[in-house]
Amino acid sequence: MPIQRVGHVVLKMRDLDEAKRFYNGVLGMKIADEREDMGVFFRFDDYHHDIAVFKVGEDAAAPERNQVGLAHVAMIADSFESVQTMYRKLKDSGVEGIRTADHGVTKSVYFKDPEGNELEIYCEVPETPWQQVDTIIKSDPLDLDAAD
Repeated sequence: MPIQRVGHVVLKMRDLDEAKRFYNGVLGMKIADEREDMGVFFRFDDYHHDIAVFKVGEDAAAPERNQVGLAHVAMIADSFESVQTMYRKLKDSGVEGIRTADHGVTKSVYFKDPEGNELEIYCEVPETPWQQVDTIIKSDPLDLDAAD
């Protein structure tokens, strides 16, 4: 297949200052570019941008659970320890909608940005390659508060 991977995701938000506070301040993404009244482009490392946030009007409806469209954006972490660290940082920052899951091949923390867009940070579980499991649609409880 000539398509290699997803290059970036563009989300819509009403408040670009909140987007910067969250994506830069809480998640630690770098601001790659910013265009007043249009949007902000964020990146993790040296790629031009991984997530962009485009401005919508103050009267725009918030994302709803039962609507057509994006369910969540998943970001891969380098280790389980990084997932734990981000979980604690999200809790300490008062982030809404935090939940966790053990998917068998990954361990995840889900949460919402200030506009209600759901995000996931996960790590792969090297001892369980996804090619060797019967299903990748498993979702067991994961207690990151008790995890060491």
